[in-house]
Amino acid sequence: MLNEIHYLERPDNRDLRQIPGDYGLPIIGNALSLAANPQKFCDQRFLRYGAISRFAMGPSHVVLALGPDNARELHLDVEKNFSSAKGLGHFETLIGGSLIMKDFEEHRFQRRLMQTAFKKSSMDGYAERINAICTETLQSLFGVGEFQLLGQVRSTLLEIAAQTFTGVTGQGKLKAAFEEFISGFDFIFQVNFPGFSYRRSLRAKKYIAAFIRELIADKRHNDDDDILAHFCRERDEDGNYFSDYDIVENFVVLLFAAQDTTTASLVNACYELGKHPEWQKRLRDEARALGKSSINQDDLDSLPSFVHVFNETQRLHSSVPLFPRRSINSCELSGMEIPADTLLMNAITYNHVIPGWWTEPHKFDPERFARGEHKQHPFLFHPFGGGAHKCIGMHFAKLVFCSFMYHLISAHNIELRPDYNPDWQYLPMPKPKDNLPVRLVPVD
Repeated sequence: MLNEIHYLERPDNRDLRQIPGDYGLPIIGNALSLAANPQKFCDQRFLRYGAISRFAMGPSHVVLALGPDNARELHLDVEKNFSSAKGLGHFETLIGGSLIMKDFEEHRFQRRLMQTAFKKSSMDGYAERINAICTETLQSLFGVGEFQLLGQVRSTLLEIAAQTFTGVTGQGKLKAAFEEFISGFDFIFQVNFPGFSYRRSLRAKKYIAAFIRELIADKRHNDDDDILAHFCRERDEDGNYFSDYDIVENFVVLLFAAQDTTTASLVNACYELGKHPEWQKRLRDEARALGKSSINQDDLDSLPSFVHVFNETQRLHSSVPLFPRRSINSCELSGMEIPADTLLMNAITYNHVIPGWWTEPHKFDPERFARGEHKQHPFLFHPFGGGAHKCIGMHFAKLVFCSFMYHLISAHNIELRPDYNPDWQYLPMPKPKDNLPVRLVPVD
């Protein structure tokens, strides 16, 4: 009977009695302890149950499959047994038509839509706008005293998104919709009532989708070089344009995947640099040695410390802390039998600090990437996923990060409050709860 019903139509398996673990509190399960600190949650379960354990997120029963070996199994999926569509089913109403919600051939087909937009020639075209926006935004922050960095970074990256993604400037309502859409991804239950973030996300998506649909016809036939224009002019293997629906769904999720993750990376990097001023000097020396008013992808080879800081920030503060899948048929992970249709989760944030692999795993040490410490296992460090689902926008994110940091650090120090030790939010993305108050102080 199992094989007679397509896996997308089958319900989640909830019978995990043979797997060690617990389901936490009634109704909400282990959601609060996981959200409070995913690294701590995973470490405690690893010590108590091993690499495989069961837990609950609200109504969902999930197998936590920890470690780089399980990350490799789930990412590479050699036997095509792990569904991203069903693993991310919790978010289907928000991103159900997008690339990350597709499996196998359908995923390969959808990925073609994005390929041209992220080729090197296209990326070189975005670099000028990215640099200009970073320069203009940061100029207004120098010498103003203390301010909350997260809001300023988010505003800058929303403007980058508006211009490089759509070619449209001055769209304050669109940027507000971007932010409102992103804010609703931490829901446990789909509560579609006024006052709930899930409802606001649905409303924001509707606005963004309508805005994008109005641009598609013109973008297909003009010479614009923004990401949306590349999407609109892309054709499938039969020479046909992708549908308006495909374009809108993938464009909307790209905003979520590319914008807020980089915001988190920049804020967390500035926190670490504020704690480690010797690395600020190292970045500044590289930037001044390059001696350019703007940078592009080719310049990153001359800025190795920028890339190491980017990687170390992703290691310590993974912008995507967890990634889900669902089994299609029964399988084995870490010697444990996993039933068909079982929700699975691997913790990127835990693999990045897992004991026994990293030297002083909780220490900020960008130099570990120069030493090649991350190369001990292909999925010990995997902030952008892997296999067929590896993030297609990873180079864009790195370029935005390095460009912003280049313009910030070249002539200014990042200063934190004395003995600053913030409380942290970890999901949906890690950041200081107070949004990182900083001062940018000029240096000669």
